[in-house]
Amino acid sequence: MTQHNVQLFTLSQPQQRIWYTELVYPNRNTSTIITTVKIKGTVRIDALQEAMNRVVAQNDSFRIKITVRDGIPYQYVEPFAAQSIETLQVTPEEAELWVSHHNAQPFPLLDSQLYRFVILQLGAEDTWFSFKMHHIISDGVTMEQAINEITGNYMNIVHGTGSDTPVPANSYLDFIQTEQSYEQSERYQKDKVYWTEKFADLPEVTGLKSYNPLTISTAAHREVYTLEHELYRGVTAFCEAHNISIFTFFLAALYIFLHKTTGEQDLTVGTLYANRTLKKEKNTMGMFVSTVATRLQVEPESELLTFLHGVGKEQASILRHQRYPYNKIMQDLREQQSGTDIGRLFGVTIQYRTLSFSRFDEAIQQVHTDFCGDTVSDFDIAMIDMLDDDKLVLQLDYRTELFSEQEIARIIRQFVSVVEHMVKGPQKRIQELSLMSDEERTQIMDVFNATAVPFPHDVGIHELFEEQAERSPDQTAVVFGNQSLTYRELNERSNSLARILQVQGVGPDKLVGLMVQRSVEMIVGLLAVLKAGGAYVPIDPEFPSSRIEYMMEDSKAAVLLTSRDLAEEHPCHANAIFLEDAALYQGESSNLQAIARPEHLAYVIYTSGSTGNPKGVMLQHGSVLNFSLNQGCKSTLSNRGDRPILEIT
Repeated sequence: MTQHNVQLFTLSQPQQRIWYTELVYPNRNTSTIITTVKIKGTVRIDALQEAMNRVVAQNDSFRIKITVRDGIPYQYVEPFAAQSIETLQVTPEEAELWVSHHNAQPFPLLDSQLYRFVILQLGAEDTWFSFKMHHIISDGVTMEQAINEITGNYMNIVHGTGSDTPVPANSYLDFIQTEQSYEQSERYQKDKVYWTEKFADLPEVTGLKSYNPLTISTAAHREVYTLEHELYRGVTAFCEAHNISIFTFFLAALYIFLHKTTGEQDLTVGTLYANRTLKKEKNTMGMFVSTVATRLQVEPESELLTFLHGVGKEQASILRHQRYPYNKIMQDLREQQSGTDIGRLFGVTIQYRTLSFSRFDEAIQQVHTDFCGDTVSDFDIAMIDMLDDDKLVLQLDYRTELFSEQEIARIIRQFVSVVEHMVKGPQKRIQELSLMSDEERTQIMDVFNATAVPFPHDVGIHELFEEQAERSPDQTAVVFGNQSLTYRELNERSNSLARILQVQGVGPDKLVGLMVQRSVEMIVGLLAVLKAGGAYVPIDPEFPSSRIEYMMEDSKAAVLLTSRDLAEEHPCHANAIFLEDAALYQGESSNLQAIARPEHLAYVIYTSGSTGNPKGVMLQHGSVLNFSLNQGCKSTLSNRGDRPILEIT
């Protein structure tokens, strides 16, 4: 049968989402699902080959091929024909190399077979098989079902049970018909209204970093972290005690992490659901999974349990409308908001899956979900509940042009810390939950003894900070309440802001007002002023507006660093920069050339002014550095970097 004689079917909505991804990122591995099954024990290769062929015969989704007619993608189903499954004799080293190379090869999409089985024999008692499928014909549930069917078929063949003639399973084509009926229904129109209303105004933050997704590579890496068993048990016990699903728990943990990392309260995350709404669909192989834009408000004052139940309620609402496809939502929003550039609604995705696999007799079996090396999100989190092994694995796939290994290690560490604090404190408020573990907080708050090391006296204090950031980039530099920044993060944020200040005319002996509450942003702003070469004027927001206005006029400050709420309370300067704006920290983040010398001003502090107007007292870089050294912070800074030098100044 040639492709010109076959019956063509439209792509389902989940398939169309994969098709669009392929158009944007051609010849990449963004849509490949790969699993390697490793078996320790005797395996009959002929039976394993036959078991694989039976799965292909039973499930038409394996035999789907994609074609294009008049620019429109269609699919058709090839009739079954038994194949000779490739079998290779390899050493363990060769097996690892082969799997790595095989996983990196994308499928040709059009008019091609979109699955591949390969058996690797490493020895008489050591057999692997690699199972690779294109996402347009499969999803994670399909992969699990296929492996279990292969195992069941193998056991029937070896033990002479079951039928020799494969019985056709449910057809994926039935799902296409069901979906077409849905698209003509009243339910479809109600779902459309639900989503357009939910995103009538767009979320400002869609990911951890601001960038154009099309301008960077999809090249990615996978980091795998296994939750400590005690914590895993704690999570499951917590969820049982409070009638919360495990997925709801981890989704809430992600929202809390993102809130504390970005400072935003209106957050949207991509959540993945199986989308098998009918009973027969749960036993059908193919691409069903739906990606849902889940939008929530994170209120810092909310009690954790209240927030968790709110997340669960939102999930229940979303599940009633999750059949409406994400690509249709984007199309609707672009039509309704034609003057707005809508690239995406989220940059972070999360899914929770349980996995359980059938066994090959008494053989020891390991199933590895391999990584293909590409992703289109900032990062994807998969919480895999390995029921057979009684453990929970966190898989984090991230784009390597966006994140370093150190950043991802910190993200995982902080995410796990949030999980730990949630388990321990169900009655706590969100603002009381920390990104740091109890051990980290204890270490940071402890006073370390150290041996004094001489420092040069001809540099600015911000230059000493940069040296420390180079020595210990991933140590915590500043802590306020439940917020913290590493030395790298603090250095990069202040560098980006410093460049903006220089554009505003800040330089040696130029003053910048700093009116903020005690916060992480205060330290970022203070450092940025020094790096720009200027001097800061600390202003207490509790001062009367008249006094603040006098200080700004008397100092002739070119810029005021503050927050929106304080600027509304004290409208005293036209050129105000709001430190909570994430865009301030998205620019060039490398160190600036040092232009402030010891004789230049570092800051100006105004006296209380109990009689008459307050007067400014000027301090130079050299004086500040001498004071700091005399206070003994040189030993702390040179030793570990656990206590920021700016805390003392």
